[in-house]
Amino acid sequence: MILNENILNDFGRLIIKDGYDSGINLVDDLKQITKPPYIIKEEASFVKSLNDEQINGLKKLIKRTQSDLIFTFLKIFEEQENYKLIYEENGKQVNLEEISEMLKAEPTIENGWIDRFSKYSDKK
Repeated sequence: MILNENILNDFGRLIIKDGYDSGINLVDDLKQITKPPYIIKEEASFVKSLNDEQINGLKKLIKRTQSDLIFTFLKIFEEQENYKLIYEENGKQVNLEEISEMLKAEPTIENGWIDRFSKYSDKK
């Protein structure tokens, strides 16, 4: 079984790359798309109407909402005993909430998941 720290880091990397960063990437994708599908046409039009300062403000807002969403989601596993986040390898299980001092804060603490794994980290 891999070390608890590595389990948390791998999980954090997934959350940040596939969740946090992808939400921010969407702004750039919408700005660049030439023929958006109907389902995102309105959003693409809105983003294309923004200047660079407004785009940066929008990204800042998305960063805040993404980090708040992840915090609130992880808080469920700390406060609701009937919900668990389990890592399993070779039949052995580890509860992520039990191997972290405060799972919900892992993304946002200093040198946390966002700082270490996000291409949008303010620390990079």
